[in-house]
Amino acid sequence: MSTISWLFYINFAIFAVFLTLFFTELMGAVLLLVRYEQTKARVLAHVVPIWEVTGTFAAFWVVTGDFAYPSMLIPVASIFAGYILVFLILLVARNASISFAEYIIKRAWLDEKKLYQVYAVATILIGAVVVLILSTIVSGAGIDLGTLSFSLGSWLTNPGSLPYLLGVVVLAAGLAPIFYGVTELRRWALPVTALGIVLETVALYAYSRGFITGWFVVPAVFTLLPALLFLHPRTAPIVTNKVVFAIVGFLIIFSQSYLVHPTAFAHATGGPLPVQAVTTTGPMVDAFLVLSTAGLVIVGLLMIFYLYAVNQPAGSVPGRASPPPGGQAEPRGP
Repeated sequence: MSTISWLFYINFAIFAVFLTLFFTELMGAVLLLVRYEQTKARVLAHVVPIWEVTGTFAAFWVVTGDFAYPSMLIPVASIFAGYILVFLILLVARNASISFAEYIIKRAWLDEKKLYQVYAVATILIGAVVVLILSTIVSGAGIDLGTLSFSLGSWLTNPGSLPYLLGVVVLAAGLAPIFYGVTELRRWALPVTALGIVLETVALYAYSRGFITGWFVVPAVFTLLPALLFLHPRTAPIVTNKVVFAIVGFLIIFSQSYLVHPTAFAHATGGPLPVQAVTTTGPMVDAFLVLSTAGLVIVGLLMIFYLYAVNQPAGSVPGRASPPPGGQAEPRGP
């Protein structure tokens, strides 16, 4: 395997960790919106320690991506400038709402529930922006590489775009009860997850028939497996273990690297774009490896602290009541 390929796979692995962490937040956001009182103890016990780790991994990926693909920094910023601005505004709303929610004492109309639901809405909207950008990098829908521009109208009218976006939302709704151990929603997990897989399959097929290959079976099976194991009380603890679920999530995302390698922006005007043509060479390779190693040590320590936090009993998290069996939680007082 060439050095260039190694650079891609290292950077994609970092991206896969970030996206896995963010997806756990997205799943929690869905539950906070639709079943706040019943699931808040379980969701907040995860979200409170993880949200900053997610942001750190996002920054780590962006920095290493700049070293791996320096020639793409300005073009990507030009193409997605408006959406990056929206992303940053939503990120501020997400961070501010969860920070205030941790310390808020009920003040008239403003309380913990409203702030956490602002966090949930901001997280879902961030997810929509991320999915939009990722879908264009995979498919090239709406992208003109010649003029470095993006047309939202062209993206929306592409038959694969809306199913791609909807599929991610449905998958988050289907997998959320599994990750957070909400057993009263057990019977919904499998059909909703299966529907999400169908929508993603339809979307990728609509983008390009070449995306649906034998390799696509890998992420599809890894996505469906947790929902199957969650059906039975004896096997459910395997997939409700957050470490196990995170590893499976990483494998699902990493196994889809074939969608952007060896070429990205598959059907963009002026595309596709060979990844090798924009991957750094020479001294920057050494700089990338040093940065990646140092960063992995630092964020690895953050992950250790996170794993310690989520493996503590829910009642040990300040301000959080221990949920009774089935994921129910007693409402907190004012």
